[in-house]
Amino acid sequence: MIGTLLLALPAFLAGAQQPSLPAAPAGRQDLVVTNQNLGVVVESRSVSLPAGRFELRWEGTPAAARTETWTVTNAREAGVRWLGLSGPLPGTGAAESEWLAGLVGRRVRIERASGATVEGEVVGVHGPTPAEVVFREGAELVYGEPSARLLLRPEPGAAARPDGVVLRFDSERAGNRMITSRYLVGEVSWEASYALSLAADEKRGHLEGWFVVDNRSGGDFTPSRLRLLAGTLRVAATPAPRPMVDRLQVAMEKVASSEELSEARVYEVASPPRLAAGRTTLPLASDAEVVVEKRYVARSTYWMGANEEPQRIPVGVQYRVATRALAKALPAGVVRVYVEDGTVFTGEDRIEHTPERSDVEIETSEAFDLTARRRQVSFQQTGRTESESSYEVEIASRKKEPVTVLVREQFPGDWTVVESSVPPKKLAAFTAQFPVTVPPGGEAKL
Repeated sequence: MIGTLLLALPAFLAGAQQPSLPAAPAGRQDLVVTNQNLGVVVESRSVSLPAGRFELRWEGTPAAARTETWTVTNAREAGVRWLGLSGPLPGTGAAESEWLAGLVGRRVRIERASGATVEGEVVGVHGPTPAEVVFREGAELVYGEPSARLLLRPEPGAAARPDGVVLRFDSERAGNRMITSRYLVGEVSWEASYALSLAADEKRGHLEGWFVVDNRSGGDFTPSRLRLLAGTLRVAATPAPRPMVDRLQVAMEKVASSEELSEARVYEVASPPRLAAGRTTLPLASDAEVVVEKRYVARSTYWMGANEEPQRIPVGVQYRVATRALAKALPAGVVRVYVEDGTVFTGEDRIEHTPERSDVEIETSEAFDLTARRRQVSFQQTGRTESESSYEVEIASRKKEPVTVLVREQFPGDWTVVESSVPPKKLAAFTAQFPVTVPPGGEAKL
């Protein structure tokens, strides 16, 4: 789902006070966060258990916890039988839409992205986010508040209700035991963010990076151990409302400290901080000097058949960055490019997971003083499934120095360049590249 939002809903919904249940105090928490909106929580808590059957309140569970994935991993060692969940306590969204479904008929405050706040009544719920809720605002019905947070006020006389889930156990004996729970949680993800500051000659630069963890799970995390898993998750549609892990296709290595995990690699975060609602930034790679090659790339699109009208081809500004100096892999993320001592922002581009010692290509903008036009000179159908075409690409420059523009042509099916004023280089099955040198303030034709 795109644009899933944090629901800022406190745990004091109106109603009768719940009977007191023994609670498991917070303990050690291990958290693994993927970059595809899914996390794994493993929590160990010391609990004073009675003998026989009993219920235990596990507080602090995020609203986006996937309770269908919950399990107690050390039940045998702890001398207990885990009998499952007795359902979420009021105020917990174990099923994604429970938070909102319980608000039908209630008035809430709607805080929009602009900062404006209005009051409205929840009329209907058709999904797990404010974007799928019908509100009554004054005399109007409004469907969806895709960029909003919902705020509740405690009702007079309402007792504070505990959050979390209720676990059922059968214990062989009374005494203190360590109970370890594991579950998946949605609405928590991360990505990498990079800044490339170029030198005046744009042949060198400094690259630094950060992890950005985005927590919209409806709860805070205080992990004793935090690991960030990089890769692409294969998804299974059912029964979970959030994607399940089936296969990892990862070519990653930790920047500061990493280890292989099955076929994946994880990033270990030293001394992890508390992950409150919103974004938390963590260091990924320190400022490193890298070699940069600035290039101009003009990409054309193939048109089947004859097309005599000239086409304008945008000429993109591209930087090829050698990451060998880092001696480490780079996770997928956004690279932002700055010039003039890092004071001028010139654009950004997204990179995929990049293995160690591999170059990355960043295309940030369109060249201001380079233009390219492409036209078809001739077209001949030489057979039922075969044709021959001629093209001309004219490039004009207003720069004071000569430049080379890499013209990239795409061709479908089987193709052969019969004749060209510039020798082509085959980049891929359907792509050829032609380096065209353009004189200062002049023109060149391919």
